Formats: sequence, structure tokens, C-alpha cells
Amino acid sequence: MALAKHETAEKECDVAGCSNPAERSFNIKQVARSSLTLKSQDLRQVHLCKEHYKEYKKETKNDRELDQVYR
Repeated sequence: MALAKHETAEKECDVAGCSNPAERSFNIKQVARSSLTLKSQDLRQVHLCKEHYKEYKKETKNDRELDQVYR
């Protein structure tokens, strides 16, 4: 049985001024709700390092809770 080949190269955080390795990736529409400034606006997927992921979670906590209620 063949296994799926995913990228093995480590991604870098897409926040401007950050070069830490990425931990998570999100759709750009999700990240646009936060105050994070990105290196490029023409991305589909945004990769965030551990620090910026934590910041993103704090900023969007209320929005994510409301989304869960109205689903």
C-alpha cells in the first residue's frame, strides 16, 4: 500500500519579522480576523509558529466561541 507523500521541509512562520519554524497552519480568512501582520497577503494557507499561534488563539477566542454556539 502506498503512503501519501507530504512535504518534509519545515515551513517558516508567515508573520512579518518572524523566522521561527511553523507549528500550525490556517486558512488566511481565519488569520485575517487577528492583528497579526503577514509577510504576504496572497497566501491561501498561513503558517504560524508556537508564539504567534498562542497570540492568534488569545485574540480570536471570543469569535471561536461564538462560532461554536451558532453551528
